[in-house]
Amino acid sequence: MLFLRWILRHPFTVVCCAIVIVLSIVGFASSTYDWGWDVLATGQEDVFRHHRWWGLVTAFLAVDGGGALIFVVPFIVVVVGGAEQLMGTWRTAIAYIGGSAASGLIGFGLSWVESTYLGFLPLNAPSIEALSPATGVICAAMAASSFASALWRRRIRLGASFIAVTLFLYSGGAGDFYSLVAVPVGLVLGFALGGSRSKFRLIRSSHHEIRTLLAAVVALGSIGPVVAALIGSGSGLLSIYGLLAVDVDHPRTALIGLLPVAVGIVAAWGILRGRRAALWLAVCVQVMMSAVMLGVFVVIQPETMTAIAEQANEEVDPYIWQTLTGSALCAILPLAAAALLILLRKHVDIRPSRASAKRFLVITLSALAGTALISFVGILAISDQFRPVPTALDILRALPLRLVPPTFVISDGLAFIPKTHWAHKLWSLPAGLLWAAVLTASCLLVLGRTAVIDDDDRVRARAILERGGGHTLSFMSTWPGNSFWFDEISDAAVAYRVQGFVAVAVGGPFGPAFADPQVVERFVRFCGDHGWTPTFYGVDDATIETFAGLHWQRLKVAEEAVLRPRDWNPTGKKWQDIRTAVNKAGRAGVVAQWTSWRELSLLQRSQIQAISEAWVAEKNLPEMGFTLGGLDELVDSSVRLMLAVDAQGTIVAVTSWLPLYGPAEEGKPRVCGYTLDFMRRRTDAANGTMEFVIAAAVEQAKSDGLEILSLSGAPLANAAPESSTLDVRGSVVAQILDYVGRSLEPAYGFRSLLNFKKKFQPEFVPLWMLYPDTTDLPSVGAAIGRCYLPRLSVIQLSGLLRDLRPKTTQEAHREPAA
Repeated sequence: MLFLRWILRHPFTVVCCAIVIVLSIVGFASSTYDWGWDVLATGQEDVFRHHRWWGLVTAFLAVDGGGALIFVVPFIVVVVGGAEQLMGTWRTAIAYIGGSAASGLIGFGLSWVESTYLGFLPLNAPSIEALSPATGVICAAMAASSFASALWRRRIRLGASFIAVTLFLYSGGAGDFYSLVAVPVGLVLGFALGGSRSKFRLIRSSHHEIRTLLAAVVALGSIGPVVAALIGSGSGLLSIYGLLAVDVDHPRTALIGLLPVAVGIVAAWGILRGRRAALWLAVCVQVMMSAVMLGVFVVIQPETMTAIAEQANEEVDPYIWQTLTGSALCAILPLAAAALLILLRKHVDIRPSRASAKRFLVITLSALAGTALISFVGILAISDQFRPVPTALDILRALPLRLVPPTFVISDGLAFIPKTHWAHKLWSLPAGLLWAAVLTASCLLVLGRTAVIDDDDRVRARAILERGGGHTLSFMSTWPGNSFWFDEISDAAVAYRVQGFVAVAVGGPFGPAFADPQVVERFVRFCGDHGWTPTFYGVDDATIETFAGLHWQRLKVAEEAVLRPRDWNPTGKKWQDIRTAVNKAGRAGVVAQWTSWRELSLLQRSQIQAISEAWVAEKNLPEMGFTLGGLDELVDSSVRLMLAVDAQGTIVAVTSWLPLYGPAEEGKPRVCGYTLDFMRRRTDAANGTMEFVIAAAVEQAKSDGLEILSLSGAPLANAAPESSTLDVRGSVVAQILDYVGRSLEPAYGFRSLLNFKKKFQPEFVPLWMLYPDTTDLPSVGAAIGRCYLPRLSVIQLSGLLRDLRPKTTQEAHREPAA
């Protein structure tokens, strides 16, 4: 029944698959038995000179073999089926058929220009025959991207572009060229077909999504040479990888070339998880590949490439210049990828621990020294098995080349080469051993249990936190970016971040002895010993007396909305909005789901990511951090999620709740409350959806017997400063903070969030920032700004300052955008 329902909802996909299967079989049979009508007359000469115009369509509706058919049909089902679900049947049909024909026409024209004016440098195989359903698939995907959410719009476009560019560069067939042309054609078609999100504008990405894209770049850059090697001798500019991976006499040595690929994949996985060490590992691999290919470019001569081409494929012989250009491009592109990684390194900010970094260096340097010694001593011992017979100096000069996979070393650049079986074994052994060691060290660096800086401290702090004692922000101390100070006398700790010469503590101390004033005094002394100005950010009224002995200044920076679940009873007129939201959700079939990230399916996680990316894309400034969590903070097993799921199983809203621990019972952590952190909803969610989700969370907390539920605080929302010496309304600092809060309201909506929380009739508790002296306020303010926006670029800062300029009267009274 489910299969039949899918067929009925995707008629074009079904018809397209049937046509591809039938045309492929008929075309193959007609070519074999010479029926007189070549269905697959798809070359440039066939279409234009012999007027077989059907080739413009059949070229993208057939394949040339049964093996290709096995892979193409599932590809069409997944991609074209998804496109049809996004933009409907008739739009998908236009995008596939019309886009394929347009791509073919444009591709034929560009191929003619290439053969006429760039014949000395063929960029791809000539359009003698091209069967490429991938062209129509990419057209349909690019067109459908205009109807997708911000997350999937970007992923579809980048994914299709990466696939098309990879095939074009590493394979270079005529069909691959048409697939590359299909990328802009499909994009334009999506706009023309009325995509609701088809405006050209910069879409901002969250830190999580940027890491995903960087990881994709590294992974594709690593897998690309494998694609080239599998193809063997393509016509793409980077198909030289395929030529260099071939060793007819010793085919197993090509497997050594897979080890750097594996290192690149490990680095890509680490980048996805935010590991800074993985980013630098990827940079090193890219630079190494650039150096190797630069050496290939310098060493290669046309005569050498002719010999290589004749050995691999005689048809490649005319493309010597293409190979030379390709080797130069192979040296440039890895450098470009490395530059991109370095430029965006701020989004991959989880530092490696000293132990893991030291272990990586020890393993790598030991392997480097060991393999160099093995190579030198071994070759010297059997030097008579090499031609010409090398001297010790010759072997020493050639040692760097022994660390490169053998297939990537051109023989013309060598002073001597192996001539016997055992000499060739020794020739290949050092590179294999070295890269196996590097792969092992990379796995330990990126994936090891102690791969993250202060990981042991984090585990220790988590144990103290779970023993109870602290405040509603205490769980935020477990987030990456925090350092920890542990009291040597009592069971308490402080999480802090150093910006400049200011140490910003996340709230106050936490742990069973969190209320001991001497803990605060010892932490202040610790900061003084390091030359830091201590600051406590987000201290509530319940613990403010702990800091009384310091006689510091204090500034109200937020209003925290606190609920008592045991007293929750939404009756009366003031609860009308909440009751209306709950009743409306019930009538629409929306239900609440109390769960965690690990309990979600892959589809549900993807939906949450899409909701978050759509929210981030609408912001003019980067995603904030410090006390404002994002997607990365949802994965903790102790963090609970309350979802709103509609009747079709689609997540329409999501909230995350951080645990507040009370005194442990029988040695086990006891959760006495939760703090709201992550809060997102779909752009098309019905009004009142978020009210429904939070009300459901309060009901859940009430049924669990919890003591407190914090809706968290909104920074700069009603943040009037107070101190024992300054009048609140007359304070210059208060006016500045109020002005900044009003200016940032369009970007982050902190004050709107505070007004939203008022619907739940909470108890508002001020959150304070405590600092030593008024003269420290400028540096403290800058440090806290850096905590929230550590990745703020110069361009973004200039935009922020522009937004803070006084608005004209007309602009000040303009209605906010919907």
